[in-house]
Amino acid sequence: MAQESPAKVKVKGINQVALVVKDIQATVENYWNILGIGPWDIYAWEAPTVYDRKYYGKPTWAREKIALAQVGAVQLELVQPVEGDSIYQDFLTEHGEGLHHLNFLVDDVDDLDETAEILAKEGFPTSQSGRIGTSEDEGGYNYIDIKPLHTIWEPVHKSSHLNAEPIRYPETKQESPAKVKAKGISQIALVVKDLQRTAENYWSILGIGPWDISMLEAPRVKRTYYGKLTWAREKMGLVQVGGVQLELLEPVEGDSIYQDFITEHGEGLHHLQFRADDVDEAAEILAEEGFPTIQSGRAGPPGQKGGYNYIYIEPLHAIWEPVGKSKSGEPTRYP
Repeated sequence: MAQESPAKVKVKGINQVALVVKDIQATVENYWNILGIGPWDIYAWEAPTVYDRKYYGKPTWAREKIALAQVGAVQLELVQPVEGDSIYQDFLTEHGEGLHHLNFLVDDVDDLDETAEILAKEGFPTSQSGRIGTSEDEGGYNYIDIKPLHTIWEPVHKSSHLNAEPIRYPETKQESPAKVKAKGISQIALVVKDLQRTAENYWSILGIGPWDISMLEAPRVKRTYYGKLTWAREKMGLVQVGGVQLELLEPVEGDSIYQDFITEHGEGLHHLQFRADDVDEAAEILAEEGFPTIQSGRAGPPGQKGGYNYIYIEPLHAIWEPVGKSKSGEPTRYP
């Protein structure tokens, strides 16, 4: 019989993944030109569009630029801090540009307040919050750094009355010049030190699960690390959260970009994945554009085009992973 999660807050879908950047205009142009992601709606994120804003529980004033694009089932957000205290500027100061948070939708602002209150009582207080919209159609958001989950999660209630008009990029309907096009974000991945405990925490705190956990190693995967054949192994945990897969990766042995990330940055959001009909072709095109593969793996028969390439695309401030069809090993299930 399927087990019920004990979580008081249950996330049924990931609505958005967000990055913090220093130059939002340059970044949206790069996403459009390199991966065909767009068009983008760019907003001035400040009063009166955003009000009742708090930073670690205290009223504050700040402003940002944000940009939104739909990529399949998931919204991609870029945030550029401009003035004032914010967790975005804190992130830039501590980590530099990169993947910052995930968000999920709640039914109304009362549900938003209740969600934040529940998580605060469990030891995860809100670090930043704000309200948007009108009194008749009020929306809002809370950023909550849930340390056992190794990322910031943002419950959100949307308002259809933002009191702000976006700037569209590109301004006119046109075809992206990108030779590789990411039509959907199929997976969001985190690197962690203890996969089993992290999966348990996701199940007990946000109700995310059950998880399929397996070992990623030879002979299942033939891999390269910065262009050289290498041997390594990791634990991998997978779960579907609405329209996107969430992945946990725990490096165990050998050289890998996962261990490099933990050494340099600690645990956290690591990469975004998209489906490619031909992984080799996508990787070759991006390498010709100046973005070589930093790690790759191949699985299954050669004609199947199964496998993946990790490519750090610096102008996009993230590792993107084109992936083809491949069969998973036999996983264990938690719970």
